[in-house]
Amino acid sequence: MINLLIIEDEPIIARDIADALEDLGYRVTAICRNHREALDSLQADRPDLVLCDIHLEGDDWDGIRLAAEIRKLYNLPLIFLTALTDPATIGRAAEVEPDAYLTKPFEERTLYAAIELALSKFALRQDALRLPPTPTDAAAPPFIAGSFFIKDKKRLVKVSAEEILWVKADGVYSQLTTATRQYLLTTHLGAIEDKLQSLPFIRVHRSYLVNFQHVQSIEDYVLTIGTERIPLGKSYREEFYRRLQQL
Repeated sequence: MINLLIIEDEPIIARDIADALEDLGYRVTAICRNHREALDSLQADRPDLVLCDIHLEGDDWDGIRLAAEIRKLYNLPLIFLTALTDPATIGRAAEVEPDAYLTKPFEERTLYAAIELALSKFALRQDALRLPPTPTDAAAPPFIAGSFFIKDKKRLVKVSAEEILWVKADGVYSQLTTATRQYLLTTHLGAIEDKLQSLPFIRVHRSYLVNFQHVQSIEDYVLTIGTERIPLGKSYREEFYRRLQQL
């Protein structure tokens, strides 16, 4: 489930937004009315995306200053909410480089579209700040804060790296498996491996990438995860056992 923080000074509007988000299947981590509440909430429960009103009544910070601070401290995807559309306000807001901009009032479908596009846009920007993209990187699903955002029908579904049991190559595609379901990704296994290289995942076969945390047994060069028996390829054995000794 994708988690969102709402920063909105009007309680009725904030509640309407929260209800709309919950109807769309998102989780609201908190509703905050000023920058102090927002920064405290971010420390207690880190969201995947922030919805921030530009005008915060009674606060000595406005939403633009708060958004800049959130970017600096947490580097999260961010959508501005506002009824203000004057050029000066838009110009200041643009300096923060929000991932979307919603003018109040807005419809539920507009809110949904802004969130999904903001998550994708943010992930693409983070990839661009790292190494120059390769063809496989360009096709990889967004990966933010240890979680993939995988396209599932009309939605992006968050799957944390910890949930992943294994990823199996399926031609030019990949099959990602968790304890509860499988996802078919239009992504080469090598691109997924690159995203997970800093986490406890290891390639054990040309067709398999596994999560060390879920390996239950190793026998005759076969790994067992749940009911799945995964071959440990000859060319991958030395690195596998070296990593195993480090755990």
